[in-house]
Amino acid sequence: MKIFVDNKELEVSGRRVLIEELREAGYDIPSLCYAPNAKHHTSCMICMVRNEANNQMIPSCSTIPVEGMRIDTSSDDVIALRRTAIELLLSEHKARCGGCESKAKCRLRDLALRMKAKWTRFAPLPPVEPVVREHVTGRLWFEPAKCIRCGLCVYNSVDGFTFKGRGFGMQVVIPELSKKNIDERIAELCPTGALYMV
Repeated sequence: MKIFVDNKELEVSGRRVLIEELREAGYDIPSLCYAPNAKHHTSCMICMVRNEANNQMIPSCSTIPVEGMRIDTSSDDVIALRRTAIELLLSEHKARCGGCESKAKCRLRDLALRMKAKWTRFAPLPPVEPVVREHVTGRLWFEPAKCIRCGLCVYNSVDGFTFKGRGFGMQVVIPELSKKNIDERIAELCPTGALYMV
């Protein structure tokens, strides 16, 4: 199957989502809520590309390509939309990078720096507060302040993590009875270091 990406012809299988096809072809498509071979729901909106047929932005992590599709991955407005998505996530991110030991593993921080996002566009930097962490199981710990509610831990843990609340008040929680069922490897999916091993 042939599609056109940034005006260049590309042969794709048509059986995988766009983000996988594009990354395999060497295109740099960022994402926080997507991980290969993991269940996910489109939530971070950082992988957006433009469908030139109708001039609409579409999430590449949940779109299957079709024959002849024309995709824009790098125009100024596509990049601006991704930057805005990052800035919105930063406004809800309650952790301060200065005192965070997860810096080397935080994809949100890496993308914010790479895309020149404004850390305080939608909200001031949060005050420095004592670190609140919750023991999950074994060596696995959870820091709610770092969580961006991408859902990777929720959708990939059986009877483990869950969402509580709605809208801006939504949080990831771990019911006490579920902790014994959680696989510690779930920490590898977390894009911000909210889940980590010690």
